Amino acid sequence: MSVDELFAKIKDYQDKLKLPDDYLFNIVEFTPAEIAEYNKKEAASGVYESVLKQIQRLYLLSLTPAELLAKLTTVKKSAHLAETAWLKEMNVSEADAADFMAGKKPTMVYVTALNALKAKYPVE
Repeated sequence: MSVDELFAKIKDYQDKLKLPDDYLFNIVEFTPAEIAEYNKKEAASGVYESVLKQIQRLYLLSLTPAELLAKLTTVKKSAHLAETAWLKEMNVSEADAADFMAGKKPTMVYVTALNALKAKYPVE
């Protein structure tokens, strides 16, 4: 992905999160010089990749369990996984399955499950 594409994706996530630049730069701990390079799109592409990864994590943590379950279901469908295989891939035990499906688990459980699925079954 080019720097312009990475920058655009970061801005898209900032819009979704209503996250001003000042807050973003505080989260990623940029110095004033790094901020200037970043804004001029003169920073190394790895900088933009790192910022994108961090803001994607923040975005996922901002979602509700129901929203994350919808994303998990999308991966399940695109990977053509049966329910039992899908739950197993996410390390959801039979004892926890009902609560998991009802959205009663902590947000991080769903984020971890989504990351595990996306690592094995990449979807955009």
